[in-house]
Amino acid sequence: MQLSTVLALLALGTIIVYMTGGTGYAFPYVLLVPVVLASAWYGLPASLITAAAAGLLLGPLMPLDVGAATAQPLGNWIARLLMFVLIGTFTGWMFQRLRRANQAQARALRTDSRTGLPNQAALDADLAALLARQARGHAEDCGVALVFVRILDLAEVLEALGTDASDQVVASVAARIADHSDQSVQSYRFSGSEILFLLPTPDSAQVAPLVEAVRQAGEEIMEVRDVPVRVQMAIGSHYSNDLRVAPEELVRRARTAVEEAEFYRPYDPAFERRSSERVQLISRIRSGLKAGEFELHYQPKIDLITNRPAGAEALLRWRAVDGRLIMPDSFMPKLEDTSLIAPVTRFVLQQALEFLRQHPEEQLSINFAVRNLFDKALIRDLPKLAQASQVDPGRLEIEITEGALIRNPHGARLILQELRNHGFPVSLDDFGTGYSSFEYLTHLPITGLKIDRAFVRDLESAASSRTVMKCLIEMAQALDLWVVAEGIETEGQCRILRELDCDLGQGYLFGRPMTAKSYLLWRQTDLS
Repeated sequence: MQLSTVLALLALGTIIVYMTGGTGYAFPYVLLVPVVLASAWYGLPASLITAAAAGLLLGPLMPLDVGAATAQPLGNWIARLLMFVLIGTFTGWMFQRLRRANQAQARALRTDSRTGLPNQAALDADLAALLARQARGHAEDCGVALVFVRILDLAEVLEALGTDASDQVVASVAARIADHSDQSVQSYRFSGSEILFLLPTPDSAQVAPLVEAVRQAGEEIMEVRDVPVRVQMAIGSHYSNDLRVAPEELVRRARTAVEEAEFYRPYDPAFERRSSERVQLISRIRSGLKAGEFELHYQPKIDLITNRPAGAEALLRWRAVDGRLIMPDSFMPKLEDTSLIAPVTRFVLQQALEFLRQHPEEQLSINFAVRNLFDKALIRDLPKLAQASQVDPGRLEIEITEGALIRNPHGARLILQELRNHGFPVSLDDFGTGYSSFEYLTHLPITGLKIDRAFVRDLESAASSRTVMKCLIEMAQALDLWVVAEGIETEGQCRILRELDCDLGQGYLFGRPMTAKSYLLWRQTDLS
């Protein structure tokens, strides 16, 4: 269409020049219009060709004066030809530079400047274009898979090595995944720690090889500033061959899947219900905090040698408006993955400190989630809050899970040391259920181990359980750590633990979690 326009304007311009009297009049310059258009549409080469054609059309065959039948002098038409070519060269060069500048700007708008990967704007445009092309084709050949990859520990790389290093990790991960995949996939940096892979395919089974490529890339160690780095990733995917679904909805579903993934989860519509429930729950927790619906209950710990109370674990309970207690298992796992864990933990901390202030003979332990351990403001304020409550930090033990250590061992060790420097005891909760390693215990500034109930449950019936428990206790005591066995429910379990020299016990045999008033009354009970 554009070429036809240029040719038509050349012909029309030639006719206009002839009909208006020839080249001796002003109308010859009408042929600069197709020259400029060719420059804008096709660039420098087309501009030169069009300029030369215009100059030749007004050359020796075109009279200087049609009415007088006067031919053009040679120098006249050659000078015009050269002028047309000069103008064509300039306009072609100018439009070519302008086109390149626009292309560079468009690429910049589509590219993450830190990694060189296409960005979210590019994803939106490419996905919309892909779906539009598929809509014009055969429906049975349509389909698209989106694989969402989240680098879980990128924040630690950022904190330890800086922004450039974290960006290098993202780019390297995307490249390695593409190398491991034999499929034609396009990667996009969706956010700071998230990469999305777009795979046009009519077969949902093609998602599995891409997930396997992600797994292989995650097992490799990469060098970042001469530091070996291996990252953990969570993967969510969504496959759709429904052309009625909007591009942004496809992306949202893939991202919803990664929120549910420990390693990999494909999208399931049931996630929508859970997400809605989570949003409603968080809203209720926020209002419940303001309304004073939360309280602490206290589960006793017993010195197994003296059979005397040895403090308690402070546990959060939610008392609904109807007076019913909502157990933490129904809300804490969801809460720990949100920023709302910070004010909830501060509430627990303040209530525990107030209890310790009112009862100077007591010892308490409270639980920290992973987010709490890496909450710099909370760690900074902890000794100040204890001082304001006039509570010796040694009376408040912080219990952490192994998950916090595995996610960032070096960072966690530094934070634990900071807590110890302020005088707070620190114990490792649920020991033995995660990625337990005797080796890392020798490097952690902790004061105690809390052995999970799974090791206590079969003490009476399985000799192997007693052997494992004996090893755990001896290992901990060799490292000068206090040992607490939780989940003690029978006298037999308690007797075996005493024989194995376990320091402390906790479980329903001694007492369930109870209100502060009930706990203080229980303290007066003779346990013998």
